[in-house]
Amino acid sequence: MSATPLSQLIARLTGKGPFAAFVRSVGALSMVRLAGGLALFASQVLLARWMGHEAFGIYSYAWAWVAALASIASLGLPAASVRFVAAYRATAEPARIRGLVRFATRATLAVSLGIAAAGIPLAGWVARDSAYLPALQISFVAIPALTILTLDGAFARAFGWMALSASAEQLVRPLLLIALGAICIQWTAALSASGWVTLCVLAYLVAALGQHVTVQRLITGEIRTTSEEQLGRDWLRVGLGMLLLGAAQTVRTNTDLLLVGSMLGPAELGVYTAAVRSATLVAFFLAVSSVVAQPRMAEMHAQGRKEDLRRFVRSSTRMTLVVSLAIGAVLVLLGKPVLELFGTGFVRGYPVLLVLIGGHVLAAASGPLTSLLMMCGYHQRAATVLVASMLTNAALVAWLTPRYGILGAGVATSANLALTQLALRAAARRALH
Repeated sequence: MSATPLSQLIARLTGKGPFAAFVRSVGALSMVRLAGGLALFASQVLLARWMGHEAFGIYSYAWAWVAALASIASLGLPAASVRFVAAYRATAEPARIRGLVRFATRATLAVSLGIAAAGIPLAGWVARDSAYLPALQISFVAIPALTILTLDGAFARAFGWMALSASAEQLVRPLLLIALGAICIQWTAALSASGWVTLCVLAYLVAALGQHVTVQRLITGEIRTTSEEQLGRDWLRVGLGMLLLGAAQTVRTNTDLLLVGSMLGPAELGVYTAAVRSATLVAFFLAVSSVVAQPRMAEMHAQGRKEDLRRFVRSSTRMTLVVSLAIGAVLVLLGKPVLELFGTGFVRGYPVLLVLIGGHVLAAASGPLTSLLMMCGYHQRAATVLVASMLTNAALVAWLTPRYGILGAGVATSANLALTQLALRAAARRALH
């Protein structure tokens, strides 16, 4: 009797091949990220309701800057660490792993502290008359915490601790922020945008400290050797190559928020941010599968298993597209009630939400191309595409936003997402045949 499609699927998921292991890891990480995504979304909804349009816009503007600056402070070492640790584990070189962990931690902490220390007075000089200034200066305190949080999450992914890699950022931080916000609402007067930013800084610091202690303890238990091999120049050279890629990607994803906030003001930015945060639910599964796929791609490439890598990417892309389409369809139907959760007036961002959903679905159709290029040593090609994408996105948003408001920003962002994936697909085909 021939196997049914369901039994074939179960056999693949419970088998021993790389794709079966990938799916199980995606499932484990998806559970954490799903819980964390719900917590993060709930925190954004509650903050918007507690703060109102304008204060929520100020808050969103400040954290867009923090995300962009923290990506620069990382020196590209989180992505480089995933690649190198996976390769060193495959070739049994524990001394290099220990050396890399120490080097990356010290380097990123030093640079992030320097950026935060320089950014606070610089912001006061550049934006001294801006309504964003107080919240912006307070938010810069979180740059070192976000940088270390990202680096330790990368170490956890490289070792296969997928649930741990996402817990602090995706689950602990938003839940802590919700708890702190609820306490303030219950026992104090209404907070300003600066007050809410202060609470978020505190949540970042606690989450980063807890994750750092946990990850470092687990690495010590995993790497038995006490010797270290330092290849700082090699790690930094690859990291700086990936820095251009990572920073371009992060800046690109925050460009629309920064430009909308500058051109249309905090109130319009608040509505636009609600649509952006809702639309990113479609990108949830692509983000999860990309994170899980990175160390597996690096291992296959390091071992020369080209055909296995090709099949792995093809299967993961199909799965990602199907899930993203399903999430997008649900969000199209329930978009207005979802936006109403943010508070009165946010539902007018529904047309923007529809446009952004289309962009994320198109992005999912190409799969984890950026991760593929990064883990196979072609990060410079990916960086070139993403730098061009960052500049194109800025130009499109700057052109369409004054003419069509937040809908113009949404159209620009979605069009740029589609163009970027086409360019990445062409780069991957040329690099990996």
